[in-house]
Amino acid sequence: MVGCLRRWLRSVPDSDCDLRFEKSVLTGLDLLFLEVNNLEESLLFYQERLGFEIVSHNPAAEPPIATVGAGSLRITLVQQLETMLKRGRGVHFVLGVSNVDEFHQKLTANGTAVTDPGDEGWGGRFVSLQDPDGYRLFFVTWETNAVDC
Repeated sequence: MVGCLRRWLRSVPDSDCDLRFEKSVLTGLDLLFLEVNNLEESLLFYQERLGFEIVSHNPAAEPPIATVGAGSLRITLVQQLETMLKRGRGVHFVLGVSNVDEFHQKLTANGTAVTDPGDEGWGGRFVSLQDPDGYRLFFVTWETNAVDC
């Protein structure tokens, strides 16, 4: 996916996008958010097969949600039964940026369709957009005392 994003960014003319040259804007891939058909089955797989620890688990939430972790990697699993029917659905990439409001201004200035910055209570301020294939990309500036999802 990262290779596809790089190719897509390279295809954008220089005059349309000056973000690709600002390497300090992106701070890393912070969280993987996966939609799954069966939360309990996925938890067993990540824990028993791959050795992840369960960081949080809320089967009563709507939708049911859990986070597993290994080292600094966190993967949030959310049970969504109907979304796997369309390409670009089911995987959400959360990428860190140094200042989400400034990043939003740059995106809108170059004509990129992006959501307004928002705080959703999961530890960061974010914007989101879709890549050409429909994959949802979230760009977030984490709160200093952010709580794991």
